[in-house]
Amino acid sequence: MIVQITTEREETVIPVVCAEHAPTLILWMEEQGIKVFNFRGDPAQAVRDKTEKFVLVIPESFQRERLGSISAVVEIYHDGSRQDTLAEYRLIDTLVRKYNSEIASLRLIARGVSPEVMRSSVRVDVASKQQLAAAPSFLPLYVLLAAFVSGMGVAVDTTAGERERKTLEALLVNPVVRHEIVFGKWLAAGVFSSLGMVMTLSFCVTALMYAPLDQIGLKFDISTKEILLISIAILPTAFLIASLQMLVGIFAQSFKDAQSYIGLLTMIPIAPYFVMMVNPFAPQDWMYVIPMLSQLLLMTDILGMKQPEALAYAYAFFSSLSLGALLALTTARFFERESII
Repeated sequence: MIVQITTEREETVIPVVCAEHAPTLILWMEEQGIKVFNFRGDPAQAVRDKTEKFVLVIPESFQRERLGSISAVVEIYHDGSRQDTLAEYRLIDTLVRKYNSEIASLRLIARGVSPEVMRSSVRVDVASKQQLAAAPSFLPLYVLLAAFVSGMGVAVDTTAGERERKTLEALLVNPVVRHEIVFGKWLAAGVFSSLGMVMTLSFCVTALMYAPLDQIGLKFDISTKEILLISIAILPTAFLIASLQMLVGIFAQSFKDAQSYIGLLTMIPIAPYFVMMVNPFAPQDWMYVIPMLSQLLLMTDILGMKQPEALAYAYAFFSSLSLGALLALTTARFFERESII
């Protein structure tokens, strides 16, 4: 089944000062689908007061300089601190540059010179459209954060919550090995974290598949096999996060305190993600041994149509699961102390 989604681009309106000085430029911009209107007043103040997103100012000498084969420069007043207008400003700047480039090409042709002499470089992007779509994706981070949110209630309630309600003592007086109690709580919290990760992954993948990425030159396509590979790579992380939350929760005096402490744990996957965004690096084999970082790398590779080696899955799977079991065992040792009650 092929789903096509079409959207209409919002009309871009440009306030222009002295539009009569560049009639050909204004006509060309209108042909590109840009609406132009004459602006009266101080362009800098209008942008500063946020009454206008940007203002295009055309000098009186524009037409004379263009006819005299002199570089004609226009001014675009904008507020660089406003992120909401950045895309439109770049569009206007690109259009002005494109217009100047076409005028320069026509001048060269009129003099019998090929416009190709102006070309100094050719951009060759080796990344596929799928890789470009996966590179800035927040999907891996969303999936990991879902594990923190989904299993937190169970992990905290079975540790700090039971201490606060005074039900932990009644549980521990039963003739059951403390390790079995802790591992039962750990598996319950891990299952909830796993379900949260899988559901978040499914919803995000579905949203990306139906998004009109082709309109911006990107592509997203993923098979059932790749979704299963991602699930295998990330599921041990759910149990690692559950054991980490239980270990932190056992030191809290109340459910509310435990939630405050565990809120800081969400920085663990966020930190390596933003390092990858700000300072991209080539994955090394040893990186797949580091829990959470390995899952981020694997998800990014799979979404970008790169097939990691089987050892990468093994490293990520067993390192996360082993660390999770070790933390659960540490929590069980604390349950053996009388001070835990």
